[in-house]
Amino acid sequence: MALNPKFSTGLKNALLDGTDMTSMFDGATAQLVMYSGTQPTDADTTEGAGTVLATIVLPTTNAFAASAVAGAIAKAGTWEDTSADASGTATWFRIYALSTETGASTTFRRIDGTVGTATTDIVINNNILTIGDPIVVDTFSVSIE
Repeated sequence: MALNPKFSTGLKNALLDGTDMTSMFDGATAQLVMYSGTQPTDADTTEGAGTVLATIVLPTTNAFAASAVAGAIAKAGTWEDTSADASGTATWFRIYALSTETGASTTFRRIDGTVGTATTDIVINNNILTIGDPIVVDTFSVSIE
């Protein structure tokens, strides 16, 4: 279960309009970016001063499970970056439906959350990253409560 997820207004509106998570985040443009620093107050807010530590292009099809179970939907397939962009401690992430949708916006479809080795939204083996090292997302699921 997600611990500190933040959904952009654009994502909430798309879900209410009937767009499913899989179709929103499938394709060659959806990506997950891991940052150092403090997670913004919401997914509508600009990314802030954190450093981009890793960028993972999501699978082009079926980035999420085909259907939700018990009110949550999990990642599907392998989510990995073969080479970290920078060194530092990954503390939060943002998933972008389109890689170019950065900055403050209430229309972009995004999810923010925490990164760590346990009891975080995204679990990775080691959140202390070194430039050039591979990163694999072990677990991630999102629920709307």
